Amino acid sequence: MVKATVSPYDHSYMFKRISLSFLLLPFIYQPIFAAEQIEFPEEELATESVLPVFAKQVVVRERKINMAKRFEIGGGAGLNLVEPLYNQITYNIFGSYHFDEIHGVNISGYILSTDLSSAGSDLRAGKGLVGTNNFDASKAPTVESMFFANYQFTAYYGKISVTKQSIMNLSLYGLLGVGMVNWSDASTIGLDVGIGQKLYFTPNLALRFDLMLSLYQGPDPTAPKTVGKKLERDDAPLGSDQFDSTFYVRPFLTGGLIYIF
Repeated sequence: MVKATVSPYDHSYMFKRISLSFLLLPFIYQPIFAAEQIEFPEEELATESVLPVFAKQVVVRERKINMAKRFEIGGGAGLNLVEPLYNQITYNIFGSYHFDEIHGVNISGYILSTDLSSAGSDLRAGKGLVGTNNFDASKAPTVESMFFANYQFTAYYGKISVTKQSIMNLSLYGLLGVGMVNWSDASTIGLDVGIGQKLYFTPNLALRFDLMLSLYQGPDPTAPKTVGKKLERDDAPLGSDQFDSTFYVRPFLTGGLIYIF
């Protein structure tokens, strides 16, 4: 019987040959792994660009609307957002002067309606009331107008793309001021704070939107000082001094057209 002896060096040589075969495999079968060229019909490819393309790129970069040393005046309408007893529609006037592109002063006026709202009319008709005939809020004093002088801080000036070939200039600003709140028979001091935005059509014409919070003290029409007194349709109107005072926080959303010169 003949015994064959296998040297460990033979195993090492065989392992090296197998490893070399695997390393050369991608090169031997290279056509199998080659990338294929895929063609799409040109009409099926997307043609819309992600960003708008402007004919004049400088229009996007430069500041078109300059407000330093300029005035603006205008008017519009708005809403007294949380008024429960009286009509919420307001009419507004605006006036501003800009010291520079950031700082300015603003005067805002609100003309409020003294007509009853639908809820106020229902209460005057006695709807939903128990133990009394009716409640007529028109017999109590109500706010007729408010005028505030505000400091205006322009925090941001920028542009938005309205269409792919046009842009609109805009600015965002904050307001803080003090003024007079005028009731039907009295006046009181109030505070005014809010934010606003302007959208410019041209360097001289723009839309203005303000969200303001007015704070003031005044008579509460639901709390006459006379015990047991009720505001009914047949009663005579009462003055501000015949009601308990309360603190009002009233948000106003206003909008209007302004002219800049």
